[in-house]
Amino acid sequence: MILTVTLNPCIDHSVEVERLVTGGTNRVCATRRDVSGKGVNVSVVLRELGAETLCLGLSRQEDAALLETSLQSRGVPFDLLRVPGSLRVNLKLLDRSCGVMTECNERGEPLPGETLNAFCALLRRHLPQAGLLVLSGSVPPGLPAGCYRTLAQEAARQGVPVVLDAAGELLLEGMKSRPVLIKPNLDELRETFGVRETGLPGLAAACRALAREHGLRYLCLSMGERGALLAGQQEAWYTPGSPVTVRGVQGAGDSMVAGLSLGLLRGGEPRELLCRAVAAAQASLERPGTLLCRREDFLRFLPQISAVRLTD
Repeated sequence: MILTVTLNPCIDHSVEVERLVTGGTNRVCATRRDVSGKGVNVSVVLRELGAETLCLGLSRQEDAALLETSLQSRGVPFDLLRVPGSLRVNLKLLDRSCGVMTECNERGEPLPGETLNAFCALLRRHLPQAGLLVLSGSVPPGLPAGCYRTLAQEAARQGVPVVLDAAGELLLEGMKSRPVLIKPNLDELRETFGVRETGLPGLAAACRALAREHGLRYLCLSMGERGALLAGQQEAWYTPGSPVTVRGVQGAGDSMVAGLSLGLLRGGEPRELLCRAVAAAQASLERPGTLLCRREDFLRFLPQISAVRLTD
């Protein structure tokens, strides 16, 4: 079973306009609201791909029924720790004329640091049944920057490998627990690790060096329309993906993490891991707004994607 953790769930409010006029009035062409969060999304996609998963996290008391009902409707089992406050709202504004998404993400209401202790107790109850733990997304103000490191250490004590999808200090601190895989995008690679390479050979070399330095089995770098690469300590694989009509970019990274996690749990080889990850991401990109990967789309894309081993 794959456990996912969502410490800062949200409501994604997606809005589409024909052409964004900054400082002016914009008429909305389409809108939708979805209960979300990176770990929630990963569990939803894992369930869609036929994997056993359990969604763990924090549930805000004022919106607890909204989050729990959403998970139940998607067939995702969960165990959530209720905490004070309401769900944060993230505005996703899509300009149809150029396909550019502008995001305004709330941080979430603050929580006391001891909330982490209560959540650790919840996590410990489920780790004995887990084959993999996925830690992803932001955390509410008040929780320590080392919270993912703490949770990963809990998993390590029970022999459960960890996938980490975070940014900045959360990622740097979490990596001290030696997760099996991290998944930065290009911006996160530059901002968190100071990597300035732009060409594929240089990026692959930088990712291999980071894997060696931090004891990672894999680093998966998502590069948007440039494709993705998967680097180990000694080798790297690359795929440009396959043609896809992009209708929504939200959730593609979470779908990629789900594909990677399922591959890791089943012992897939690097080439297979990467192809499955990109097939899941593309299946999400093809759907509008914050809608996620569907199994039939994943299976349609998978045979279209090939990966090559990069050499120095």
